[in-house]
Amino acid sequence: MEPSKKNTPSPLVIVAIALIALMIIFYFIITAFFPDLLQSMNTGSVQPVQD
Repeated sequence: MEPSKKNTPSPLVIVAIALIALMIIFYFIITAFFPDLLQSMNTGSVQPVQD
């Protein structure tokens, strides 16, 4: 009996998921130590619709 092949994701997918996780962690570190740095960022405030 042959051993069944494992269904593993490609290394590119693993690297992409790791980069996204590291960027999220890096964002929280930046906001914790430098809160004034991101205060001027535009968050897209909600405005009423004009007819």
